Amino acid sequence: MKRKPQPIKIYRSTPWIIAFCALASSIANLVTGIVLLCLFKSGGDIALGILTIVFAVCGIAGSIVALVFIVRQNRYNQTKARFMAQVSHELRTPMTSIRMYADTLSLHRFKDEAEEDELIEHMNAEIGRMEYLIKQILDSKPIDNSQKVVFKTRLQDALHEVVASFFADKSNEGRLDVDIDDTVPEIAIDPRDFSHAASNLIRNALTHGGTGRVYISFNRDGNVAVLRVRDEGKGIDEAMKKKIFEPFERGDNTTDSGIPGFGLGLSIVRDFARQYGAKVEVDNAPQGGAIFTIAMKLI
Repeated sequence: MKRKPQPIKIYRSTPWIIAFCALASSIANLVTGIVLLCLFKSGGDIALGILTIVFAVCGIAGSIVALVFIVRQNRYNQTKARFMAQVSHELRTPMTSIRMYADTLSLHRFKDEAEEDELIEHMNAEIGRMEYLIKQILDSKPIDNSQKVVFKTRLQDALHEVVASFFADKSNEGRLDVDIDDTVPEIAIDPRDFSHAASNLIRNALTHGGTGRVYISFNRDGNVAVLRVRDEGKGIDEAMKKKIFEPFERGDNTTDSGIPGFGLGLSIVRDFARQYGAKVEVDNAPQGGAIFTIAMKLI
C-alpha cells in the first residue's frame, strides 16, 4: 500500500532564514571579491574579483528585495488576522442579541404587548447595528476612478442629503450644528464618493466625540472647497494623529468600549482624498475636541 505523500510544512521563520542565508552568502562573496582585488597577482585575479563583486552585489540586492516582500507579507497577514478577529467580535454580539430576542418572542416569554414592542425595538436596533457594520466593510473598498467619468457637481447638495439622514435619527437631536455655503462652485468629484467620506467623518464625530455637539461646515477658502467636522470630545493625541487614518485604527480604549465599528471609517476618508487629489487633516480645535478637514481643489 502506497503511503500518501505528506505536505511540506513551511514555518513562519523559513522565509527569513532563507533570505538571511542568501544575504550572508552574498556578503561573503563580496568580501572575497574585494580580497581578490587587493591581493591580485595577475589580470585574471582582477577579472575574477570584479565578477565576484558583481554577483555578490546582485545577491545582496535580491536578498534585500526578498526581505522587503517578506515584511510586507507579514504585515498583510497580521492585518488580515486582525480584521477577521474584529469582524468575528463585532458581528457576533448583535447576532447573539437578535437570536436571544427572537427566541424570547417565539416562546412568548413577554408579559404584555408593551414588552413585546420593546423586544422588537431592541431587535431592530441590533439589526441596524449589523447593517452599519456590513456597510462599513462594503464602503471600505478602494475608490476606482480608472474608468469613471466625473462631471462638475454641487457637493453642497450631496452634503445636505447626508446631514438630513443624520437629522432623521432621533438620537442626534440637538447635536448637529450645520453651516453650508450654497455659493461654493461646482467641483469635479463624484457626489457619491463625497457623501461616503462626509458621512464617515460625521459619524466618527458623533460616535467618538463624546456627547457634545458636532459642528459641520462647508465653504470656500481661496481656490479650495473645505469641509470641516468638529466635535467637543477630548481631542486626539499627537501620536494617534499619524495613524488614525490607517485601517482598523480606532483610537485609545475604543476597541472594548462597546462602540460598533472596525476602524475603517477614516481610512475611507483618506482613500477619498487620495483619489481626488484632496488634502485631509486632523487637529485639536482651540475650542476643544478634534477637527477633521478635507480641502478639495476647485480648479
